[in-house]
Amino acid sequence: MQPSPGRGPSHHDHLPATGPAVEDHGRVVTAIPRAAAWYRRAQRAADSHRAAAALRLAVSADPGFGLAVADLVALTGAPGQQPAGRVMNWERHHIEVVATAAAGRATRAADLLREHLASVGCDPLAVRITARLQPPACPGDDFEDLAGQLPGCHATPWPSAP
Repeated sequence: MQPSPGRGPSHHDHLPATGPAVEDHGRVVTAIPRAAAWYRRAQRAADSHRAAAALRLAVSADPGFGLAVADLVALTGAPGQQPAGRVMNWERHHIEVVATAAAGRATRAADLLREHLASVGCDPLAVRITARLQPPACPGDDFEDLAGQLPGCHATPWPSAP
């Protein structure tokens, strides 16, 4: 799986297996390091299909990785296990954002996403998944502006859903 155009490998891709598992911005995730490495690939994926493939590998490496499970369920719409077990506070909020978007509650998901981004700064999968699940022209939610504001580290939006 190739990183997004213009993005090289994360400096976290070559962490020793004994350290904490982290995502692309260095936030600790509740997963084994191998699953976290696949999650980093999903964060940098050029499109939703590549992200879903990386998320499947992350879940395969660590079935209890709630963040990857929630993102995969939201992206694919396939029924899957619900995220369970311990999660970091930022992970719990991310899961709430994507689950709300997947449930079709667009305005609430956009509100939660704004709050989440104010706390964590950048969360490319939360933004991209929520944007992908937005109904076309949801009046008054200003989501297009938010989706277009990914920081430079993840500036490439995914193509629209087919």
